[in-house]
Amino acid sequence: WYYAFKKLAPNQNRLLTKFDYNSIMLYGSNSFVKQWGKFSMTPKDGKQLPEVYDKKAMSASDAQRIRMLYNC
Repeated sequence: WYYAFKKLAPNQNRLLTKFDYNSIMLYGSNSFVKQWGKFSMTPKDGKQLPEVYDKKAMSASDAQRIRMLYNC
């Protein structure tokens, strides 16, 4: 799972839309922590990222990116 935290080169990272903190594809702040209460990731603005299991569906931005990528 280490690969999931590897920083991508600029040419590998095409977001297509504004960064979406609620994307179903984004790990939560507590994902992969060894000690509860510590964070594996924290946004620069200090907010806590929702956990994947708390997300019930893809976000509007997720759907928009799929439509853009698959021309539908």
